[in-house]
Amino acid sequence: MRRHSTSAIVIVLMLTIGASLGSASTPAADAELAGKLQSRLDRWRINHHAPGVAAAVRLPDGSRWVGVSGKAIRGRDGRPVWPGTPFAVGSLTKTFMAALVLQLRDEGHLRLGTPISQWIPWYPKADKITVKMLLNHRSGIFDYFAHPRYERLVFGRPSHKWRRSEILKLTGPRYCAPGKCFRYSNTNYVLLDIIATKVAGRSSAAEIRDRFLEPLGLTDTYFQGQEPIVKTPAKGYWWLGDHYRGFADGSRRRPNTSGATVAHTAGAMLSSARDISDWQDALLGGDLLSPRSMELMLTLPPKKPYGLGIRRAWLDGKPAIGHGGSLRGFVSIMYRLPGEDLDVVILTNLGRTDLQGLADKLTRVTLKHLEPEPPQDPEPEPLP
Repeated sequence: MRRHSTSAIVIVLMLTIGASLGSASTPAADAELAGKLQSRLDRWRINHHAPGVAAAVRLPDGSRWVGVSGKAIRGRDGRPVWPGTPFAVGSLTKTFMAALVLQLRDEGHLRLGTPISQWIPWYPKADKITVKMLLNHRSGIFDYFAHPRYERLVFGRPSHKWRRSEILKLTGPRYCAPGKCFRYSNTNYVLLDIIATKVAGRSSAAEIRDRFLEPLGLTDTYFQGQEPIVKTPAKGYWWLGDHYRGFADGSRRRPNTSGATVAHTAGAMLSSARDISDWQDALLGGDLLSPRSMELMLTLPPKKPYGLGIRRAWLDGKPAIGHGGSLRGFVSIMYRLPGEDLDVVILTNLGRTDLQGLADKLTRVTLKHLEPEPPQDPEPEPLP
């Protein structure tokens, strides 16, 4: 797969990142590195009692390793994880929504500085909240996931299908005045759905499919609650010390119908490790947005860890950009090391776990493998 550079982007540090589209022609990483990465993946799954896990590492030359381990669905009739197995990816959905809004900006359909009262005049303080504040979580709006009745309303009714109007009734006290603080809030990205739908004239899910999923060949990716799910996804679980707890309700929605649909445009998507790897490469490589929109998305000033749908992280002590996600029974990450031009994706169907240690290990193994061999000392001349 080809890799090509883009214009410089400010993320506190200057960086250049590459991109490529599709996965059919992606060359595989060499066998030695693949074996080392697979060993770390298997070991992590066993040590953490994870039912299953999938990961992808894309190297600077465009080659890629995709590894899987364990079960997508437990039980006697369960099935193993495959490279194309969809997992609930939670807040990785926000990267798709941010890209949609920024494409609409590039096309001249909206401005990031416009108050949301233009589309949502009934929302409290709508004349003070801008589109950009929703994207970078500086609106001060209460996070509906933190509602005191969230657990009972969502997981007490696993087959309930949430409507957007119901979600927006899960309100609470503001965190701060608009623009005065950074507080992560899933409600921001539900409101962005209203704006994108009114601007585009159809659902965000339909726009994301036509703009991103189909052109990029992301055949394992679905927007739960808004389109059919063709492939059977992994089921999500908790490990409770001596047994697993599952959350499926008999449908293909994950973790179940209620948990999937309440996440809406803040976290409802399903995807595989290989699809998220291709998505990350296209998005962060600059193939989808204008240089100015890329700069806006990836501007992460000190003490402000979040740009526009992208956040700062660290992999093996090195600065990274991307996003993490979780939904009941699932955890996911997608991160790029800009300085090393290296991408890491991990998805698991074990909830309440931390993927940081595994991400660090996969990064460390890969970078060590890529180190050039030290020059050999010349053979000494034989004595006469």
